[in-house]
Amino acid sequence: MYKKHTLPNGLRIVTAELPHTRSATISIYVGAGSRYERDADAGLSHFLEHMLFKGASRRPTAKEMAEAIESVGGMHNAATDREATVYYAKVPDIAAFETIDILADMVREPLMDPAELEKERYVILEELAAIEDSPAEMAGILIDEVLWPAQPLGRNVGGTAESVKALPLATIKQYFREQYVPENMVLVVAGNIRHEEIVEVAARWLGDMPAAKPGDWYPHVARDGQPRIAVKEKATEQAHVCIAYPSYALDHPDRYAVDLLSTVLGEGMSSRLFLELREERALVYDVHSYPSEFRDTGAFTIYAGCDPENARVTAELTLSEVAKLLDALPDEELAKGKQMARGRIQLRMEDTRSVAGWLGAQELLLGRVLTVDDVVERIEAVTRDDVLRVGTEILRPENAVLAAVGPFEDGAAFEGLL
Repeated sequence: MYKKHTLPNGLRIVTAELPHTRSATISIYVGAGSRYERDADAGLSHFLEHMLFKGASRRPTAKEMAEAIESVGGMHNAATDREATVYYAKVPDIAAFETIDILADMVREPLMDPAELEKERYVILEELAAIEDSPAEMAGILIDEVLWPAQPLGRNVGGTAESVKALPLATIKQYFREQYVPENMVLVVAGNIRHEEIVEVAARWLGDMPAAKPGDWYPHVARDGQPRIAVKEKATEQAHVCIAYPSYALDHPDRYAVDLLSTVLGEGMSSRLFLELREERALVYDVHSYPSEFRDTGAFTIYAGCDPENARVTAELTLSEVAKLLDALPDEELAKGKQMARGRIQLRMEDTRSVAGWLGAQELLLGRVLTVDDVVERIEAVTRDDVLRVGTEILRPENAVLAAVGPFEDGAAFEGLL
């Protein structure tokens, strides 16, 4: 499925040769995210991501960088999360080499113009303000704050308006020098390309970067008696409720049992939560669950959007469905969940961008790559007893936390629920 080469300076190159396609996705993954930031620098990784689009040594303006990719019909973007930042472009295969040049220039020699920084500061503030118009997103941020209070893992990746207003250019430049080093980067190319040619081009543009050790990330800290319920008052027509539990890390052997637990409980229109809360009770429009895995911990989260008057009963029924699942899981239901998980992975692998994401995230965060067949094999090996054992371990009532966004003055609506 893939080939890997490491340059002498530590930069990893991972490729997937997909000759049946006419595209190529080029991605550069960097170990930089909110888990690397001090409280005072919240949003630093995300701010730096924005700055890298403002011009670099060989294309000194944002317009030139965008035109170089869009002129061939390509698209490019970036994303910052807690443990990684990724820059990517999907282009016709004939433009793959030039696109490596463009992205390499971005992550190696961005201009960091002070005037552009001040303009981008206002753009990011608008991006943060947009969250206020998305209560479902606000609930997702709030549940993380409850689950991981007073630490980088529980912060909004974009930081706060206050931290973004205060970030100086010198801090952003210093962080760039610390994190954007070859050992902390992975170049991934998936599409109609040849591995040897990609290695040659990558070595030309990135091979002489000096080797250096990157800064480390902040480990998660246990909740230790912090409040388990948080409510944010907002004049919305719907209440947005999240319930979450601490879960396993990215490399935990039971992570696939957690994935299947989520599939059965709350993924898709045939899941238990959807059938009970929407089809049977008509309480919600959207209800779903999702696992999150990080280097040293994880989370199992359930989201529901409902009428504020039904917020408590929705939360009660959600907890009830969790308990029912741990009490009984028919073999046929687990088999359906496995088939659903397999099918989603197979469909995901039809797109070069998804293939690049599969390879890059694993290589950066784990230092290895599991193929689709590897993962399917591990999913198939999960037994009914595994799912129930894992569910009993992580979905403990005493470990649950709750966050809600809606027209609530306080948490009275959820008092005594957990």
